[in-house]
Amino acid sequence: MGPLGVGLTGLVTVGAAFGLWLGLRAVPPGETEMIEAAAARYVSETGGSRTDCAGRPATIAGVRLVVTCGADWAVALDRWGRPVDGFGAGPGT
Repeated sequence: MGPLGVGLTGLVTVGAAFGLWLGLRAVPPGETEMIEAAAARYVSETGGSRTDCAGRPATIAGVRLVVTCGADWAVALDRWGRPVDGFGAGPGT
């Protein structure tokens, strides 16, 4: 393989690695990760237990998951696990 072949192989390898890196960044978190993050927030805010929390799919546009903890704490999350504005988070929501 000549210098051109080596250079082309290196360029293709770098391009493939960059494409893989970009692709992995575009994968949203799983539902378990989202519920665990919301449960950790609940524990830090209220002192409750992580086992008080459960998640369910949402039927609201722009909301992927609703996590409820205890009797009066809930948060709506988008597909990236970020709280959705207008749906509240914390006690009484």
